[in-house]
Amino acid sequence: MNKRMRILIALLLASVLGLVIWQASGPPEPVFEGRPLTSWLDHHVASSAASPPYNSPGWKKADEALRTIGTNAIPTLLKMIRAKDPPPLVLKLLETGRRYRLTRINYRYAMPRHEEAEYAFQVLGTNAGSAVPGLISIYEENVSPSSQMSAALALGHIGREAQAALPALIRRFTHTNADVRFYAVSAVMSIGGELGVVFPALTTALKDPDIRVRWNALSGLSRFGSRARPVASEVLKMLNDDGMIGGSRIKEQVETTLWRIAPEKVGKPFVVEEATPIISNGVTTEALKLPLFGQRKTLIPAGRSVPTVAQYWNSDPRPRLTVYRGASGSEEKDHYLGQFEIMDLPASVDLNVSTLCVIADGRIILCARDNTRNLFLEIRRVDNEAVK
Repeated sequence: MNKRMRILIALLLASVLGLVIWQASGPPEPVFEGRPLTSWLDHHVASSAASPPYNSPGWKKADEALRTIGTNAIPTLLKMIRAKDPPPLVLKLLETGRRYRLTRINYRYAMPRHEEAEYAFQVLGTNAGSAVPGLISIYEENVSPSSQMSAALALGHIGREAQAALPALIRRFTHTNADVRFYAVSAVMSIGGELGVVFPALTTALKDPDIRVRWNALSGLSRFGSRARPVASEVLKMLNDDGMIGGSRIKEQVETTLWRIAPEKVGKPFVVEEATPIISNGVTTEALKLPLFGQRKTLIPAGRSVPTVAQYWNSDPRPRLTVYRGASGSEEKDHYLGQFEIMDLPASVDLNVSTLCVIADGRIILCARDNTRNLFLEIRRVDNEAVK
């Protein structure tokens, strides 16, 4: 290598050294057992990329360091997510300098630092609420795709404490880059928020051309349970969506979402009572009951806003389901609605079947789902005169 080239490399390496020193500036890092935080976080992620290997004694020790340092780690974590690599030419010259032993700088690329900080925010969870303004700023800066992605995921890990980030995230729902949309929807899915803000955004995302975005929008809506019933009709439109992620069709996620927000809209619902008198002015006027250990117990009380859903059976529904409605605290004038059983149950000893009772659209409805096989099950009436 000629002298001129050596001088050029030396100057560029001096620039890189300045960059490294600048990146190391700021408040001192927290220390655990004599080692700074970034030393513990080096390759500390919850995946096969971890070194020491994930869940090994060394990995657990690094996790202990992170959890012990706790929220004191936030300034360092924000700096890691904001990290940016120097230009490619500088990186190339830095590598050349190492090859010719002109420098011993062990430069760490920004992307792994982003990932390490994002995992750290996952560990801190809701306790990291004070980091939200800094993460929003980094997200809006869009230092790099990796930085913005990690900032979005970190906000999602913080959860409801990160609701101030919703406007910035929702604006990216229409971004031209599918990855940006995906991580924005992923974050909003985890954060939640006011129905009037989140529902319109997630409902719009149901039509996204990227199946990953549609999938996460469904998952986000399902977390609201029956409060998301107003969007059930939009979700129903997706039952014929042929998209797949891996070996799973999005139709399965559509059905799961409907099961959680409006179960009678999907599967094989059984109408127990059409035009039921149990509803008046949008609330139940009587209690819905079932026998349990020889006594009738209230499943849905009087005064509950309609539509309403209650879980009747979970796990093993082999016993027949007997349903009554009547005044709370009294059995004398209860109205017998029928005895029912679930069909096509597998012979497995460990069943995982949910049976729901729904009061909606003026009706009382039963629905059943085999959660292991992701199948909706039929219910039939098997009235027994002795039971009445």
